[in-house]
Amino acid sequence: MISLLQKSSAAICLRGFNDHELQQASNFLSGRGHRVVRSLNAAQCVVAGPEAEPSLLDQSRARGLEVVAWDAIREALRDEGLMAGLMTSGGSAPLQKCPVESLLCRDGGVWRMMDRPLPPAPGVADCDRKYIPQAGRFAGLCFDQPFVETLQAVLTGVWHSMPVALEGETAASKTTAVLYLAHLINQPVIRLNLNGQTDAGELVGRHVPTNQGWRFQEGALPQSMRCGHWLLLDEMNLAEPQVLERLNCALEHPPTLVLSEGDGAVFGPGGDVEVSENFRLLATLNPAEYSGRSILSPAFRNRWLIWHQAHAPDEAAILAMLRTLVLGEQPVVCWKGKSYRAEAVCPLFPQLQEIPELDAVLARFAMFHSTVAKAAHTPGQTPGLARQRRERHTFTRRNLIATLQLCAANSQSEPRQSLGDAIRQIYIDRYPDPADRKAIQAHLRAADLA
Repeated sequence: MISLLQKSSAAICLRGFNDHELQQASNFLSGRGHRVVRSLNAAQCVVAGPEAEPSLLDQSRARGLEVVAWDAIREALRDEGLMAGLMTSGGSAPLQKCPVESLLCRDGGVWRMMDRPLPPAPGVADCDRKYIPQAGRFAGLCFDQPFVETLQAVLTGVWHSMPVALEGETAASKTTAVLYLAHLINQPVIRLNLNGQTDAGELVGRHVPTNQGWRFQEGALPQSMRCGHWLLLDEMNLAEPQVLERLNCALEHPPTLVLSEGDGAVFGPGGDVEVSENFRLLATLNPAEYSGRSILSPAFRNRWLIWHQAHAPDEAAILAMLRTLVLGEQPVVCWKGKSYRAEAVCPLFPQLQEIPELDAVLARFAMFHSTVAKAAHTPGQTPGLARQRRERHTFTRRNLIATLQLCAANSQSEPRQSLGDAIRQIYIDRYPDPADRKAIQAHLRAADLA
């Protein structure tokens, strides 16, 4: 358990503390890059104070959490000389021995992201520059633990020329991770949104009419192989399996392709067209349990050598994002035993810094969003909202940004009232059932935002 607390950005729930000790323990853990959450559902571990109830252990185990006594933490770290005087003098010794390093830095002329160098920037033709993701789309991007892990999975696949599939719930920043890495190295990306109507012609090519008759027009796949683009297949498992199987040869190493739909041109070693060394295949997909998703064959899935599970943000990550949007600060993350932090950014909503007791308000908003998101849609469980509706709402980072945007725009109102009005418009008004509205109001009260 001590090793868990030594990690960055652990979500820790404190129980059994009086007000004074709670504040000290919270300040200590928050100051070392951890997130103190109020809900057991959002916690990775529980720290039990001297007044913890005996039932705490059973409740936490039922949720798959470990419990550690605050006294045990103090004693263990005192033995290492890290926490002398804590809870009496307030303590200022760090929980982590290693310093916090820059997440993105330049090392001898080479850009590095944590422990890995970035690929060199490719030579890009002028006509392809329009496919390079621009910096503006990443304003306010939060480099929290789940996003950084997804980013590293993409970087691993790109560096080793392996196909990358990112599977996860809606708004787990799967697509953003691919586009952000491409932005860093000025890499063109062809983004193709797949659906049930996607056919092989969209991927490989089809004959189209011209003034001179019919001609074969290459699809996104041969175009990317020829020009060295990354081909990003968004919502991959919405397409029919027989369409996706057309990608199999391009997923091999080295990638190949025969344009049997056209003139029979062969892409790959010894063929008519040399495949660019910069070509990569990447995909995002939601779990198969989502409505309308296809079941992918084991052979097809196996060809995606990097298959990463992108985690949706928990309460701690939601709070980190809110602090990035309002304050511009970035959270501390852990990678291979080291701590990293991205550079601070210009906040998108600096005017909200005037909200009284801002830290507490953001923490309450994060708690509210997290609990409502789980009540609206928890995979494999009956949701607590909209039980009678076939279509259920999903609450993601987009809702957070929209709420802050409305709150910031309503500068005439008292900040707390402005936030309440924005939450009503974004979260409550979308539900027609009075019972659902009442349930969300209960979540608001539980988060002390009502």
